[in-house]
Amino acid sequence: MIFKNILFSILALFLCNSIGAQILNIDREVGADTAIKSWSASITSSFSSDKLKGNLIDFSNRTEFDKRLKNNYVIVGQLNTDLTFLEKDIIQNEGYFQLRYRDFDKRKLSLESYLQYQWNGSLGMAYRKVIGSNARVQLLEKDKLDLYSGVGVFYETEKWNYENNITNRNLYRLNQYFKFASKINEKIDISTNSYLQFPLHKDFTNTRWFLELNANVNISKKVNFVIHWDHTLDNYRVVPISNFYYSLNFGIQVVL
Repeated sequence: MIFKNILFSILALFLCNSIGAQILNIDREVGADTAIKSWSASITSSFSSDKLKGNLIDFSNRTEFDKRLKNNYVIVGQLNTDLTFLEKDIIQNEGYFQLRYRDFDKRKLSLESYLQYQWNGSLGMAYRKVIGSNARVQLLEKDKLDLYSGVGVFYETEKWNYENNITNRNLYRLNQYFKFASKINEKIDISTNSYLQFPLHKDFTNTRWFLELNANVNISKKVNFVIHWDHTLDNYRVVPISNFYYSLNFGIQVVL
């Protein structure tokens, strides 16, 4: 119930503010001209179809909506999905939806809060729900380079369905992250996010490490070519699956 109430509150705050067109990807470093107006969106998609023993279809989508508020905070909504089909069989079905409320890179020290809903059918994760907050610190902020760090606590509730065995788990985790972004030249910029997450009980050393890398190549004013990599190393699984998996995608991003 708490999770739903906070979700509805953030959505209401998003909808009640004035909207103006703007090009922005919140974790990139693309220059001061991106900070003028209040609303932005981007969609990155890739699609492929191959004929093997059957029809193999792969689809990936990453959508982001950013709403800058008058207090120089921003609400970020992100939806990431990856789907792979071989004939009628689902090979991959994973993704997440996240809402964040954080500083718009204006303060040395700030607080941020977030909600996330995640799933991964191929690993047996029916869902993972997350709610948490961090203290966020500006370590470096230059014209074409920035570095931020954060530390906080979140609560996660999981449901796993592995080989028809249902497992539920609820726990608190300590969260520490670094976010780095750089605009290499007028055409290319990169960003990376690294998260370390520790269970807050006797298994504290069983760390989960999530790393995300993005390279953006500007093709035109509203189109970018994007290379995306992410991986997860998790030593605290509740089901007998690999502790490491990764994803690599190439796609076209359209800014709205």
